[in-house]
Amino acid sequence: MEGFELSTYGDAIAGLFDGTGWAGDPGDTAETIQWLADHAGEGPVLELGVGTGRVAVPLAEKGIEVHGIDASEGMLAQLRAKPGGDRVKLFVQDFTDFSVPHEYSMAYAVFDTLPFITDQERQIRCFERVAAVLKSGGRFVTQCSIPDPARYDRNQRTQTVRVEKDHVVLTFTRRERLTQRSSIQFAVLSEQGVRFFPMHIRTVMPSELDLMARIAGLELESRWSDWSGAPLRDSHERHISIYRKP
Repeated sequence: MEGFELSTYGDAIAGLFDGTGWAGDPGDTAETIQWLADHAGEGPVLELGVGTGRVAVPLAEKGIEVHGIDASEGMLAQLRAKPGGDRVKLFVQDFTDFSVPHEYSMAYAVFDTLPFITDQERQIRCFERVAAVLKSGGRFVTQCSIPDPARYDRNQRTQTVRVEKDHVVLTFTRRERLTQRSSIQFAVLSEQGVRFFPMHIRTVMPSELDLMARIAGLELESRWSDWSGAPLRDSHERHISIYRKP
C-alpha cells in the first residue's frame, strides 16, 4: 500500500475511534487497564501508540504517572480533548525509534499495536528502544493477535465486520507471505457514501517476538491468553507476552 505511514490510520480514524466497536475496541479494555494499574510498579509507565488515550487516561486517573508516544496528531488531539487528558505526558514521535528523557518501570503496547510496525528491522528497533528506557527489572507488556494463514484464500480475504441499520463495515485484506505484511482497507458504507480507513501491518508469531526481545536484551517472563493469566492454547487468537529487563 503506497503512501502509508505509521500515522496514516490514526489520522484517518481519529474522530471515530472511541465511538465505534469495529474500529478498535477488543472487548477487554477494563481488564487491560486494571492489570496495568495493578502491575505498574513505582512508575512512570509508557504506552506505545497511545492513540486517543483509551487506556492511558483511565490509567492516569488511578494515580499512575503515564507517558504516551504516538505519531498521529489526530489521535493525540482526541486524547488532549478528553477530561483527564492533561494527566498524560505526550511525545509526538514514531514509536519504532523514539527518544525520551525518562526511565520506566513498565512499557506496554496493547491491542495489536506492534504489528503496525511494518518491517522486522523496525520491530527489533522498537524492542531495543523500549529496553533502553526500562529500569532494571522493568517490564514490556505486549498484546498481539496470533497470525492464522488459514484465514486467507490465495493470500486475500474479504470480511463483513458489522451490519447495522444505517451502515455496513467491510474489510479487504491482501497478505504477503514472504514479508508477513498485510494491506487492509476498512470500508464503511452508509447513506452518506463510502469512507475508507487504510491499515498496513506486519503480523508476528510469539516465537519471533521472543527472538526480538532477546536481541534487545529482554527475557520472556510469562505468556497468557488473557489478563486473568489463563494458559495460552493453540485455539486462542491473541496472546499477552511480558518481557522483563534483567
